[in-house]
Amino acid sequence: MAVFWIMGGLFLVVGLIVSVPRYIRFIKYKGQTTGRVIKIETDGQSTRAVFEYHVCGRSYTQNTGWTSNGIFVEGNECSVIYNLKKPEASYIKKSGQLIQCVVGTMFVIVGAASIFAGTLLNGIL
Repeated sequence: MAVFWIMGGLFLVVGLIVSVPRYIRFIKYKGQTTGRVIKIETDGQSTRAVFEYHVCGRSYTQNTGWTSNGIFVEGNECSVIYNLKKPEASYIKKSGQLIQCVVGTMFVIVGAASIFAGTLLNGIL
């Protein structure tokens, strides 16, 4: 039964670490503008996009997280979502935030179910 609790706890913690920051971004970041990918960086295996956007006459430069799929093209426009109170905090709309949120949520569900199963089995046995 301890295995259920340990594995469940690990899944739960990893899921929360992955999904909670993304949920916070979805809640807090309400501004939207158009930006441009100005550079693609690579470390040999992964890539990330450096993008520039403008809010209220100010220019901001930000980068995406590292990804193994090269979905960004230098020079292309991108939809930027940013925090209205802190416009320097932003992300590209199609940069995988939603997928990471879904995967993190699935880990939380599996973790909670494992902890519940371990508790239930401990009560039965």
